[in-house]
Amino acid sequence: MKKKLIALALTLPMVIIFTSCTSTEKKETQERNSKMVFDSIKNYELYTNLSPRIAKALKFAAETDFTNMADGKYELDGTNLYYIVQRYKTGAPLEKTEGHRKYIDIQYMVNGSEKMGVDVVDGLTTVDPYSEEKDVEFFGVSKKLTYLTVPQGYFAIFWPTDAHMPGRQVDQPQDVTKIVFKVKVD
Repeated sequence: MKKKLIALALTLPMVIIFTSCTSTEKKETQERNSKMVFDSIKNYELYTNLSPRIAKALKFAAETDFTNMADGKYELDGTNLYYIVQRYKTGAPLEKTEGHRKYIDIQYMVNGSEKMGVDVVDGLTTVDPYSEEKDVEFFGVSKKLTYLTVPQGYFAIFWPTDAHMPGRQVDQPQDVTKIVFKVKVD
């Protein structure tokens, strides 16, 4: 009996690891879609189990020098995974947040820092109805809105259950470079 328990204990972690590696991306994004992630890109490997597309985006972000890349949209896997290089000046808080249904946002700060507001979509009042074409809906700001200060080298993952307000100034407006990865939810 003791040998059987030891054998079970040794195989259990392998089963858990195997299961997490072979889950479908759809299942993984559905199970984790309420857990916003905020961390340094140096720790990206901690999040590669979220989905193959998220793993690809984070690895690409960690290994790519975006300094001289022109602003615009670039594909990594067609419409399943692409990124947008953005340069702009941060601004004051807005009266609305945004949310997406078809894509997960990974927002990675390459240069500078900004505040990003985050809230839970459930219970928010719609200000501008959902646009299927642009995959965006705008919501009013609730009292539960929380701000993250996202410094250079950090990223945040916003799921379809997260409303967010990116591009806000920390203390005063500043020029930033940010990469927004769009990860399709199946």
